[in-house]
Amino acid sequence: METFDSVLKALVGAVGVASGAAYIPQAVRIWKRRSSDDVSVVTYLLFLLGQVIWLTYGVRFGLLEIVLGMSANLAGNLAVILSAFRFRSRPA
Repeated sequence: METFDSVLKALVGAVGVASGAAYIPQAVRIWKRRSSDDVSVVTYLLFLLGQVIWLTYGVRFGLLEIVLGMSANLAGNLAVILSAFRFRSRPA
């Protein structure tokens, strides 16, 4: 069972970092198009709320894998949110 737990911990960390990297294509697309009009910032803000809660949980209970994964998710998510605000069209 100890081997299973070790493998599971490694997978949790790896999946967390990989899912954080999944935000990068959206941020890159915003920068290339210089527009974020078709991006729902509210959706990303809701993701951000969940990520902050998970990060807090990981820090509180010393779960390094959760902390690493949620840190990567926060970084990717913030890249999208900040890019979206940077390239949001102004109302006429």
